[in-house]
Amino acid sequence: MLQFYFLAVLLNVVAGLILVYAEDYVKGTPLAAGGDGLDDLDEAAEPAAEGKKPFARDSFMNDGLFRLVIGVLAVFSGVLLLLSPIQNDTPVVGDLVPALACILGGAALLLEFYANKLSTEIALPFFLQSVLVTGRRYLGVFCIVAGVVHFVFPRVMLL
Repeated sequence: MLQFYFLAVLLNVVAGLILVYAEDYVKGTPLAAGGDGLDDLDEAAEPAAEGKKPFARDSFMNDGLFRLVIGVLAVFSGVLLLLSPIQNDTPVVGDLVPALACILGGAALLLEFYANKLSTEIALPFFLQSVLVTGRRYLGVFCIVAGVVHFVFPRVMLL
C-alpha cells in the first residue's frame, strides 16, 4: 500500500534526524558532549553563545512524547511494510532495508524513552547495545539514507 510506503519513508527520515541531532537520553547528556567522533561537526556548525543553547537542544526533537510517538509509529510501519508489499512488489524481500531501518530506528527511540524513565541501567546484549545505544548516530544516518533511497527508487529490490 502506498500509505505505508510514504509513512515508512517519512518515519525513517524523522527517526534518523532525531537519532543524529537530538539529545541522547540513555547517557543523559547531549550528543555534542559524546565521544563518537562526529561531535566536531556540531560544534563547528554553530558555536553556542554565552547562555544560549544550540537549536537541537531546544527543539521539539528532544520532547519525550514526540520521540515515543515516532518510535511506536516507526516500529509499527516497519512491520506492516514487511507484511504488505507495495504495488505487486516481492513480499518481505522487496522492502527489506527500509523496513529494517524503520524497526531499528523506532526500537532505538523506544529504548531511549524507556531508559530515560528508569532509575536503573538497562543491561542489553553486546550487539544490541552497540547498534541501538552506542551507534545511534550511525543508525540515524542509515535510517535517513534508507528513507531517501527508498523514496527515489521505489521498485528496486531490497529498497
